[in-house]
Amino acid sequence: MRVPGAREDGRYARQEALPGIGEAGQRKLAKARVLVAGCGALGSSAAELLARGGVGTIDLVDFDSVELTNLQRQALIGESDVGEPKARAVADALRRINSTIHVNAEIGRLDVGNVERLVMQADLVVDGFDNLASRYLLNDACVKHSVPWVFAAVAGTCGMTMPILPGQGPCLRCLFPTPAQEEKVLTAQNAGLINTIPRAITALQVTHAIRILLGAWADPVRLEILDVWDGCQFAEEVPRSSTCPACAEGRYDFLEATGA
Repeated sequence: MRVPGAREDGRYARQEALPGIGEAGQRKLAKARVLVAGCGALGSSAAELLARGGVGTIDLVDFDSVELTNLQRQALIGESDVGEPKARAVADALRRINSTIHVNAEIGRLDVGNVERLVMQADLVVDGFDNLASRYLLNDACVKHSVPWVFAAVAGTCGMTMPILPGQGPCLRCLFPTPAQEEKVLTAQNAGLINTIPRAITALQVTHAIRILLGAWADPVRLEILDVWDGCQFAEEVPRSSTCPACAEGRYDFLEATGA
C-alpha cells in the first residue's frame, strides 16, 4: 500500500481543480477519518464516493451479510459476494478502488458497546442505516462527543438528508424529537426501493460531508428531500430546538436507556 493521500498524477486532478477544494483541500481529505455506519444501499454508495474522493481513512461497521436481493441497489458488491459480511465485501472493493487509503471493517452491530469508541475516533460520521433506533443512538453519541454526522434515509422513490454539526446547528432530535413507531415508518422493506434514490441522496450526503471536512460549511442547516420518480426536490431550514433533550439539555436517552 502506498502512503495514504500520496499524490498520484491525475487521480484527483478534476477535484483539485475546484476552487472550493484545491490541493490544500485534497490534503485535508487525505488526513480525514470517516465512519460509515451501515454498509447497505446508502452506506456502500457513500463509501465509494468517499474512497474515490480521497478520504484517507474509512471505517465501516455493519453486522449483516450480502443477500441476492441486495444486488438490485447496493454499490460495490456482486454475485460472488452473496453470503459474505457486507462490511468485508465493501472494504475489499474500496481497497481495489483506491490503494492509497486505509479501510477498516468492523463486522457487528453498532450498539452501546462500540458506538462511542467508533464515533470518537472519527472526524465525521456518514449515516448508512435503515432503521430509526440506530440513528437515534448514533445521534446521541455524536452530539455527546461533538462529532459531525450526515443523516440520510430512503424508501420507495424518495430520500432525505441533513448535516448535523453539534454545537452549531440542529440534531436529529431537533428534527424528530420522538421516534415514530417502526411499523409506521416507510422503509425499503415495506415500501420498496428504486435503485436510483440511494445514489442520488448519497451524492448530496457526501457533498455535505466533504464540505464539513474541509471546514467549508457556513450555510443554514436544511433538510433536503428528493423524489426521483416525480422529479421533485425541496429543502427546508431546520432550527435548533431550545428544548432538545440531546443538544440543548445534554441528555442522551438512547445511550442511557440501554445501559451505556
